[in-house]
Amino acid sequence: MKILVTYAGTAGLAAGVAGRVARVMTGLGAEVTLSPMSGVSAVKGYSAVVAGCLVQGGRWAPEAMEFVRHNQAALNKKIFAIFTVIPSLATDKGAESHMVIMQYTAHVRGMVHTVSEGFFSGEQERKETSQPGERSRFKLSLLLGLLREGEHRSQSEVEAWSARLHEKLVNLLSK
Repeated sequence: MKILVTYAGTAGLAAGVAGRVARVMTGLGAEVTLSPMSGVSAVKGYSAVVAGCLVQGGRWAPEAMEFVRHNQAALNKKIFAIFTVIPSLATDKGAESHMVIMQYTAHVRGMVHTVSEGFFSGEQERKETSQPGERSRFKLSLLLGLLREGEHRSQSEVEAWSARLHEKLVNLLSK
C-alpha cells in the first residue's frame, strides 16, 4: 500500500503532525511518501492520500485548498483522508464545539469525499528524546488500544488516529 502524506507549508505544526502520521503508517507496514504540498506534482501512483494543514481564518490554508482543487479529479478516485491543526484546541478557553470545527473543512468535503478527518492541537508535549523501550511500549499500547488519558495527549491522538486510519485503509483496499 503506497500512501502520500502531504501538508501545507514546509515546517511548523502541520509538518509535525504529518510526520507523526507518516511514522505510524510506516511502522504499520505502509510505503509512505511524506512531502509538503508544494513538492507534490501529482497524486498518481498512490493508493491513498492523507493531506492536512493549519487552519487559517477558520478555513484550510490557501495552499492546501489549491492542492485539493488542482488534484480534485484524481482525489475523488482515491482513498482520501484529511487532518487539520487548530492551535486553539490546546487551551480550554479556545476550545471550539464540534459543529464549528467541522465547518473548517466543509469546503474540502464539498470538493472531495473524505474517509476520515483528524483535528489536532499540534501541541509539542513530549520531549523528542525518549528512554530505551519507551517507543516500543507506546506502539504496543497504541496497537492494543491501551492509551491512557492525558499521557502524551496531542501526540497520542495523532498516532491513535493514524493507526485507525491505517486499519481503515487496509480494509478499504482489500475490498
